[in-house]
Order: sequence, then structure tokens, then C-alpha cells
Amino acid sequence: MSNSISPDTDVWVLAGQSNMQGCGWLEGALEPDERVWSFSSAGAWGIAQDPLHWFWESITLVHQQLIRAGLTETDRQIDDAEWAHRERASRTTGSGLGISFGKAMADATGKRIGLIAAAHGGTSLEQWNPRYKSMGGRSLYGAMLERIRMAGGNLRGILWYQGESDTTLIDLANSYGRRFDEWIAAVRADTDIPTLPVITVQIGRVVEPPSREGLWLGWDIVREAQRTLPERATNATVTSAVDLPLVDLIHIDTGGLIRLGKRMARLALAGKQIGPQVAGIQRFISPAGMCNAIRARFNGVAGGWVCGDPSRVRGFEVCIPDAEKRAPLYVVNAFVDRAAGSDIIVVLNREMDPDTRLGYGLGPNPTCELVDADDTPLLSFLPQPVV
Repeated sequence: MSNSISPDTDVWVLAGQSNMQGCGWLEGALEPDERVWSFSSAGAWGIAQDPLHWFWESITLVHQQLIRAGLTETDRQIDDAEWAHRERASRTTGSGLGISFGKAMADATGKRIGLIAAAHGGTSLEQWNPRYKSMGGRSLYGAMLERIRMAGGNLRGILWYQGESDTTLIDLANSYGRRFDEWIAAVRADTDIPTLPVITVQIGRVVEPPSREGLWLGWDIVREAQRTLPERATNATVTSAVDLPLVDLIHIDTGGLIRLGKRMARLALAGKQIGPQVAGIQRFISPAGMCNAIRARFNGVAGGWVCGDPSRVRGFEVCIPDAEKRAPLYVVNAFVDRAAGSDIIVVLNREMDPDTRLGYGLGPNPTCELVDADDTPLLSFLPQPVV
């Protein structure tokens, strides 16, 4: 361990909630790489090894405070040192995307990569509010800035995965895009890097247990705010986790996080938004003259689509206003149109209505699998008009 790192190290911050913190099983986690370092919770540099976050050892007190708030009165009597000892002795989860990201960046740049672990599970965007900066290490935002200052190195950007906690109230979901834009502006001002890259993840899936069904009402709204981030902010890019496997009801598993780290590295290296994007959604008239299909056109599909069965693509849905007053309209099948490259043909059960819309990856737990040959996924998108 060291209190400093060479100033030419490219440093990236890991911020957000639990899927950035990392909740995958440690079994199967990537081995340490001497080119990838992390600034530990305890405030020292060393070769990165999962888990990267050890909250009971944290030099920024917000992490202990957040955990203690959920403890029983009896457990609150146990001091931080004892909790830290218990955590070290018993932990079996905590693999994340950081080391995968670092390895991919080191492979591409030939430079040492530094990771600043600043995430905390279960936190909302409000808990990351820049107005709490004056609280220093007793706020998540202030703690992140303190860690950046203490870590040194060459700050290259922020990796952000957060949003699940803001989906339970429609008002929070509706304001998420505006509030995150303000967060980015604040980080850039406080680091004095006006063009600091921010690479974020469109939230993935949650398997709703019966006892919590309907809790995540704003899931699609937050996803859409994240998808459209590059349209609102410069040097801000987004990838998706919607197709990745889970280790429990809401957390991505170890293999999925390794893939996600590589996806974020590709965005970091490109310096701009890359990957599949909607180019057009059009009515498709069959040779028989029927209009019961949609041609969805996409740009940025590197090397073509990769999915389990190109003749049976899942994840697309259609919707129409006042659906309860009309004959049912739904997707019968979707398939890759090999003759037209990256087009997807979506077949419906009947001829469509004039105001039909097509979406992808809707709801808290969609079945999605579309990625290109670089493993860059199609982002979930809200229903768009079929023209």
C-alpha cells in the first residue's frame, strides 16, 4: 500500500449505488493486475483486488453513518473496528466492474489505471446532491471530492451507475434527467475540469417479488433519462445493463459486471457515444399488401447483431393509446433482416393502428439480448412512433 501514485496514472472514479459498488460473488472475480490500482476505502493506493469497497474501514465517515442508520440498537454498540474485522473474515461477495474496466483501459493505452472507490449501495441521487459538499466526508458528494483530492493522479473521468433508488416515486423519476445534468455540471465545476467525461449505465433489471410488485413505477422514465443523456450533455455517454444476468433480484452477477466494465471502457476510449442507436421506425408492408409489421432501423451496429436466435429476437413491445378500447395489438415475433444488415423486422398479430408505437426493454424485468459484435447493447427506449 502507498499514500501516493505516479502523477501520470489515469484515474477514474467509481460512483453510484450497489451495482457500481459490486455485489457479484468473489468466486470468478478477475485476478489482480499490476497495471490496475485502486484508492482503498482506508485511503491508500494499492493493486486493485475485489472487493474494492470496504465501508467499515472508510476514511470518509458517510459510509459508516449510512450503514449504522440501518442497524439494530444492539448492533450500533459495536465499534467500527470490530465491524471491519467481521467484514474481512466473512465476505463472499463484492466483485464489480472496476478491475475489468481498468484492464481494458490498460490494454488499450499502455498506462497504469487508478480507480477511486466511492460508490454506496441503496443511495439515491438526492443523497449525492452537490449542495451537501460543505459536509465533506460526511456526505457522499463531499466524500467523493475528498477522495479525488487525496488520491492525486490524473483524473480522467467518472464511472456512474445509479438510478434504481429514484424509480419508486414518479416525481423523482421525472426529475432524474434534470437533476443528473446538474450533478454533472457541479462535478465538472468542483474538479475544475469543464469537459470531464461521465460514463453512465442505463439501469438494468429488477425481478419484482409479489410483496413489492409495482414499487418501481418510474423504472422506464429513469432509463429514458439515462438513454438521452448524450443529447443533453457533452462528453457524457451511456451503456446498458438490461441484457446482463443477475445474481439476485436486482444485482448483476460477476460475469455480467466483467462485461459491463469492458463496455464502459469502450466508451471511455471512443470519447463519444458509440453503439446501436435507433435510426428509424417504419411501417413494413408485406408482399401481400398487409401492414402488420414494423421495420426498426439502427445505426452504429458494429459487425452486425449478436443474439441467441436471430430469427426470434426478444425485447420489443408495441403500444397504442386507449388500448383497452381497441382490438389487442402485440408482437408475434421479431427477427434480424440479414438482407438489410442491422434492421429488425417486428411482426404483429394484426394490422397496426395509425398511432402505434414501438419500444424496447420496457418494464422492470424485460427479456433483452441484442448486442453487436463488440458486445455493445441496444439501449432500452420508450415507445416511439411508427411512421
